[in-house]
Amino acid sequence: MRGQCILAWLMCGCLLAACSRQETGWREARGENSVLAYEHYLEQFPAGAHAAEARARIGELREESEWVRANQLGTPEAFQRYLGAYPDGRHAAAARDRLSDFVLARAPPSEPAARTFTAQFGAFSKEAAARSLLARLARDHADLLQGMELRIQPPAAGTRDPWRLRTRPLDEAAVRGLCARFEARDIDCVPGAD
Repeated sequence: MRGQCILAWLMCGCLLAACSRQETGWREARGENSVLAYEHYLEQFPAGAHAAEARARIGELREESEWVRANQLGTPEAFQRYLGAYPDGRHAAAARDRLSDFVLARAPPSEPAARTFTAQFGAFSKEAAARSLLARLARDHADLLQGMELRIQPPAAGTRDPWRLRTRPLDEAAVRGLCARFEARDIDCVPGAD
C-alpha cells in the first residue's frame, strides 16, 4: 500500500514537472513571438495545451510577413501573391484596393470615352496555372461569364512579366460590376486599365 502511494506521488510529480516545462516553453515562445519559436514549442509539445494557439499564431505571423513583403515591393504581383495565399486575410480588402488603384493609376491618359478596362483574375509564373484557373472559372462561374471572353495574356518577349488571365476590353462600369460579382463569391478580380 505504501509503495502504491509513493508511486502515485511520483507520477503526480512527473506530471506537474511536465506541465511546468510546457508552460515555460509556451511563455518563451510568446516572448519571442516568432514562427521559429512557435514551431519549436510544437516540436516539444505537439498536443500541448497551447498547440492550437501556437498553430494559429504561426499562421498570423506568416500572413503578416507576406503583407509586409507586398507593401515593401509595392508591385501588383506582390499584392496578387498576398491575395492568392490569404484571400480572406486581415489585409485582403486593403490589398484589393491597392492593387486596383495601382493598376488604374498606370492607365495612360486619354479621352474618357476611348478608355477601356479589363478585369484581371490572376498573374502567374506559368501558363499552366493560368489555364487551370481559366478552366475552373468557366466550369464553376459560367453564369457570371456569360457572353464574356477571357484571355490568357503571355509575358512580353524577353521579360519576366507574368502570364495574366484577363477579360477582353470593356468599359469601366462593366469591369467594376463584374469584379464586384466575382468578389461576392470570394474570387479575386482586379479592375484595371487595358
